[in-house]
Amino acid sequence: AVVSTQSTGGVAPVKAFQAQNSFGLYDMIGNTWEWTSTVYGVDPQTKMPQYTLRGGSYVDSVDGKFNHKADVTTRMGNTADAGSDNIGFRCARDATSQDLERHKKQEL
Repeated sequence: AVVSTQSTGGVAPVKAFQAQNSFGLYDMIGNTWEWTSTVYGVDPQTKMPQYTLRGGSYVDSVDGKFNHKADVTTRMGNTADAGSDNIGFRCARDATSQDLERHKKQEL
């Protein structure tokens, strides 16, 4: 996970680091908070819905000693009108049976 501005100076470009799994997925945590369509709750001041951000960003730490803990279980909410250079989104699709077969062959 990218969790330090010392290594990147900010948000790292896609594929700046090697894939860390056999599916060839990059930047799954760290780098930027991943904005999702899942409702997190309601902002108590504005009464606007908050959407789930997950994973942490480059300003967070692996152990949570500063800011947030960059981890697959880390979640927080933010309203749709919020913006920051450490919030992004991921384009994704469901894996097809062909994808899964290709993955099984790569593991052999």
